[in-house]
Amino acid sequence: MKLKDISNLRTGLVTARKKASVVDKETFDYKAVTLKSFNRNGCLSVKHLDNFTSKEKINKNYLTQYNDILVRLREPNIAVLIDEDNTDLLIPSLVATIRVNSDSVDSKFLTYYLNSQVVKRALNSFITGTAINMIKTKELEDLEIKFPSLEEQKKIVEFLDLANKEIDLLDELKNQKEKYYLEVFNNILEDGAIK
Repeated sequence: MKLKDISNLRTGLVTARKKASVVDKETFDYKAVTLKSFNRNGCLSVKHLDNFTSKEKINKNYLTQYNDILVRLREPNIAVLIDEDNTDLLIPSLVATIRVNSDSVDSKFLTYYLNSQVVKRALNSFITGTAINMIKTKELEDLEIKFPSLEEQKKIVEFLDLANKEIDLLDELKNQKEKYYLEVFNNILEDGAIK
């Protein structure tokens, strides 16, 4: 089955056309997704959102909705899932939005699937551009996907969620250990133990 068979895909907004200027009487403020907002674990990095002021109200199709999947069209092609806390964010033109319209597909499973090495290899053959490598939404639409049952998808998501939590905890532990060792070393130097 192709991705376009189970979802609606569209490219984000060309923001330069909507950007407010000082002469605009009425403006609208939005938080906007950036290419830096894409976290490799499939979550949106909210610390990398931008502020965008528009000269007109933005069409809802260009704002994130719960369970949307956003895909970077510029390499690295990372997918993130929009949760209930990150709706109504402006989606820029270098991002594709996937809105699942099938009851047999779990959006989170699809996000994990789109971030898999299998999909990365498939998309590599479609990348165009010399200086800036990009994929087109047409290639995403035509991406062939074999879905397990919905029950299996949910089990896989549960496993991968736990694995990501463990990885995050290990990363945090590593960061804390590095800080601790650096602090111990600095204390040794300050105490004059090393001359």
